[in-house]
Amino acid sequence: MATIEMRVSKNKERAYKFRAFLGKDENNKQIFETITWKPPQGLTVAKERKLAEAEAYCWEQTIKGTGLYQREAYTSALPLAPPQPLETPAETFKSFVEETWIPFKVASGILRPSTVAMYDYILRLILPKLGHLDITKINPLDIMHYLKYLRDEHRTPQGKPVSDKTLKHHFNILRIIFNYAEKLEVIEKNPIKKVDAPKVSKKPVEALTQEEAKHFFKELANCKLEYRCMMLLLSTAGIRRGECLGLQWQDFDFDNNTLHIARNVSYTKASGTVVAEPKTPHSIRTIPLMEGVKAFLLALQKQARINHPCDILANAFIFEGKESAFLLRDPTTVTRKVCAFMASIGLKGISPHNLRH
Repeated sequence: MATIEMRVSKNKERAYKFRAFLGKDENNKQIFETITWKPPQGLTVAKERKLAEAEAYCWEQTIKGTGLYQREAYTSALPLAPPQPLETPAETFKSFVEETWIPFKVASGILRPSTVAMYDYILRLILPKLGHLDITKINPLDIMHYLKYLRDEHRTPQGKPVSDKTLKHHFNILRIIFNYAEKLEVIEKNPIKKVDAPKVSKKPVEALTQEEAKHFFKELANCKLEYRCMMLLLSTAGIRRGECLGLQWQDFDFDNNTLHIARNVSYTKASGTVVAEPKTPHSIRTIPLMEGVKAFLLALQKQARINHPCDILANAFIFEGKESAFLLRDPTTVTRKVCAFMASIGLKGISPHNLRH
């Protein structure tokens, strides 16, 4: 297929260079033909690109359709002017998402893997309902009907209705997509601006009661040292599971008894276990530690030095991976281990995130 290259002149006018491969001459030298095509006025960049692809295909078929591969022969058969513009194909919501929004925004490498995974999961529901519609003709009612379908009809794999928070996630992703389409001038009117955001009802925080907390700290004495340290940090420092697994020995200031949060470990099916910055800029922080927690961490550090006598442990992870102190631990295994411990002491249903509260 012909290659397409966009060029912008000094006066900001865009033109497209088409280049087609036509075979080889008698000296086995490759033969190419090029032509410059200017789009009609008033089109957005996205629509120009689609039209350019159609024009390039038409032009390539024209010059190849002559059956003449000698430059002197086929150049005389070319039309004096570029082919007349074809009717611009409709830009569906699905094509915009898959061909523009995902390549340029989602797959840019800036977003966290967990965010990309969430987008992918939610789009599996959005695209079958809205994907076939012309993105320029989607109106607020289309979006409202979709949100109503989610709230009233859709059920999770467990057979439960979607939560208010999930409904808000769907709305937010639609808003991001339509805002980007508006920015690129793919749409003139942004339908999401006319739709009220779903309200999220506030639920009471799931936290241990005073009696449960006493029981929890008492039973920790029977837990393996590294998991005792892990659960003490989760329950007393208020850090997230991923932040806990991202801790390295250099993050502890034992003189001042503080802990610096600078990394977050996450897992997705697509990217595996990865480390990145914490969830938000405000999540990068230094927090004080309880004196009792410091003692257990010093004991764990002493154990690490015995296990790795030849390694400098400053950059090693506190809660090391299966094969090395410098490799990440899978967060899902930690959740399973913590939940199993909680169930064994009669606190079934308590996860690492619950301990944070």
